[in-house]
Amino acid sequence: MNGIRILLVDDNPSARALLAAFVEDTPGLELCGEAGDGWQGLELTGRLEPDLVLLDLIMPGLDGIGFLEGLEGLPRKPRVIVLSGVSTDAYVQHSCRLGADYYLVKPVNLRQLAGRISALFPARESRQEYGPAGWLLSRLGADSRLDGYGQTAFALEFMASAAGQVQMKEIYLSTAQAFHTTAACVEKNMRTVIRSIHTAGNPAYDALMGMPRQEKPPGNGVFLRRAAEELAEKHER
Repeated sequence: MNGIRILLVDDNPSARALLAAFVEDTPGLELCGEAGDGWQGLELTGRLEPDLVLLDLIMPGLDGIGFLEGLEGLPRKPRVIVLSGVSTDAYVQHSCRLGADYYLVKPVNLRQLAGRISALFPARESRQEYGPAGWLLSRLGADSRLDGYGQTAFALEFMASAAGQVQMKEIYLSTAQAFHTTAACVEKNMRTVIRSIHTAGNPAYDALMGMPRQEKPPGNGVFLRRAAEELAEKHER
């Protein structure tokens, strides 16, 4: 299976070297090129057709905003994650309006970056196999036939990869994008899965959530954070 082809667009050689090492050391990722400014980035994007661009904003010549605007003229647009030292709301919102999928502030947490990439490209993995998250959901008593089972597993892995430092709104949006649905549908489907687990009364679920069991099932965020902690502990063992 081909890896996710990544283009680096950043004028800082040290930053590019760090990201290049991250890409080369991460299974499933493939470095297809590097650019030191937005103009070169657009040229390489049109020629190499990367799956994903890791983009700095402040660069000489054409900056990251200009690069995002220039993508509109390309027949095949890549996904984009902005990595910038600028954290003002205006830059973040403008970048997202122009099509950036995520905006991470430097210095970038590489584990968090890996989680964002996984969220953007779930189709590169089998939708029928949900890995450790699926194992945990099944252990807790989830019904794998429910529409939201895969979405809940995806969201659980996403939260675990971010060590819980992520808002539910972002999880809903990322999961909706991955499964080609809406954030509202994801929230509803996830609630159905959690309700089914709560109703089943599995001992593993009781141990996870604590006793005595509440009459109402926990909210989506409460359940995901507890389950993500359990999943992270499993990864560390």
